Amino acid sequence: MKVLLTWCLLSLSTAFFHRTSTASRFNERQITKSKFIVRAHEKDPQKHTYWPSQKNYYQEYLRRLNNQSQHIVPGGGWDDEDEDDEPPIVNRTQVFPQLTIMIQPGGLIPLQRPDQEDEDDYGSRRRKFYGHGPGGAGTKKKSENFEVIDSCNVTFADIGGYSNVKEELRQCIDILLNYSKYAGYNVRIPKGVILEGPPGNGKTLLAKGFAGETRTSFIPVSGSQFQEKYVGVGSARVRELFDLARRHAPCVVFIDEIDALGRKRSGEGESGSERDNTLNELLIALDGFHTTDGVFLIGATNRADLLDPALLRPGRIDKRIFIGMPDAETRRKILEIHLRGKPHNETSIRLEDMVDQTVGLSGAQIENLLNEAMLLALRHDRPVMQASDVDTVMNKMLVGWQPNEHQFSADIIDRIAIHEMGHAIVGFLSKHHAKVSKVTINLSSPTSPGFTLFQGSTSTIHTKESLFEHLMILLAGRIAEEEFYDVSTTTGASMDFEEAFKLAERMVLYYGMGRNNVIYPSHSDRYRELIDDEVMHLINSAYQMAKQVVKQHRRCLELSATCLKKERVLKIDRLMEIMRDCTDDDNDLPLVP
Repeated sequence: MKVLLTWCLLSLSTAFFHRTSTASRFNERQITKSKFIVRAHEKDPQKHTYWPSQKNYYQEYLRRLNNQSQHIVPGGGWDDEDEDDEPPIVNRTQVFPQLTIMIQPGGLIPLQRPDQEDEDDYGSRRRKFYGHGPGGAGTKKKSENFEVIDSCNVTFADIGGYSNVKEELRQCIDILLNYSKYAGYNVRIPKGVILEGPPGNGKTLLAKGFAGETRTSFIPVSGSQFQEKYVGVGSARVRELFDLARRHAPCVVFIDEIDALGRKRSGEGESGSERDNTLNELLIALDGFHTTDGVFLIGATNRADLLDPALLRPGRIDKRIFIGMPDAETRRKILEIHLRGKPHNETSIRLEDMVDQTVGLSGAQIENLLNEAMLLALRHDRPVMQASDVDTVMNKMLVGWQPNEHQFSADIIDRIAIHEMGHAIVGFLSKHHAKVSKVTINLSSPTSPGFTLFQGSTSTIHTKESLFEHLMILLAGRIAEEEFYDVSTTTGASMDFEEAFKLAERMVLYYGMGRNNVIYPSHSDRYRELIDDEVMHLINSAYQMAKQVVKQHRRCLELSATCLKKERVLKIDRLMEIMRDCTDDDNDLPLVP
């Protein structure tokens, strides 16, 4: 009993001492243990002091915070100029020093409900805080991971060319906006379209234009956003995406790189993988038991061959549109758009020449070509872009660029010129091959100090004669070196040989252009020997014919190589002049025997 009484007396004395010391520290206005001081933004005329040990202290504290703005001020002392302010309220919670927090009126409503507040008024303020009412955060059209774009500023008028693709998409837009026009014909509203093709040709831009033309909500996402290591996250995000789209229907959902989400499902042993479950959720969202009217899906991918067949079936994806390399008309429109606003010399940079020069380039590469050319001109304090700027950037795009030039001797540069003019002379005299555009010695290229550029072609079908002449052109560089330097050749033809061998092998195995058989099985040693013989026959025939052409035009090759060394660039007009001066008649290549 004595021990218990002693313990009680000690506890009471400790509490009394603690409260006395705390009160004295307040009187001296020196707060040593507290990290923050909280005081009213406006003076309290009643000057009530609330101590942490008082009854209903926290209720009164929250009520005061709800009724007026509070300012949490960092520091440990009391300002000497505010002699009339109320005593500070100590916040013993350990928080970060030197932090200023403004608590707005009503900011802590969900934490403490004032007793005198009306039920309806409190409920409306609470809904506003959580975003379920007018003026709250819920008016923003977004979920945890996705956001709805109300309007897209891009339309089909901002996209150059691709008139056939636009026409196909415009019908989908018309069906979505004017379904009553088609209702009498028993047609179904398309639910999705896949835009496939090589990168840089405007698949994403066409999706933006589609949303801008429909003037509907637009949700852009990436296929990789649905790939997580946690089980169930991908499926949950698919549901979240389509729930958000349904709430804002009509809505266009654009999934970029959809192959990351819609890749073919794995084998039987892995049918329950997370990726498969995510794809299954997407399939159900597109065309499951519950319909998704008002949601239109656009997917973009470079690898449509990887997509699951169930995703591509009609009813989920109704159209597949291939966005290939731009044709001449599309390139012209793209050039007109990106030349707009860039001062350029219209005499040297002609639109028709640029259309021919950009054959084989994607829309993104054309835009980058003109943008870098303009930046190059401005770098040299020239406000007008010249054709030389475009050529410099084009060379960088074709063969790369390094800041330091190769340090070649004069003899090596002579060999490079001879090698490249061997390609150019044989190509110039070819009947079925694309014609030479220019020959360049570019010592800033990391891998190709010299290259011969031919006119591009959009055709995917080639004749046996054109492929054979291409073999001759590939071998002509080494033949020219042998003609002038005998056996003292260089390693510059290594890539030419590799490409020539692959082309000859394709001609025999895949194109059926051998001497005897159309198809050569490659599963037996006997047929492998026949294949090797046919490949060697093609290469040797092309070598002999190219050697004959180089010997006949040795003088032209030497003059053009000298001009190339001097000027570093030899265009087709200058090459034609040299060929006309050193030959009396046209020497065309004969057809393949």
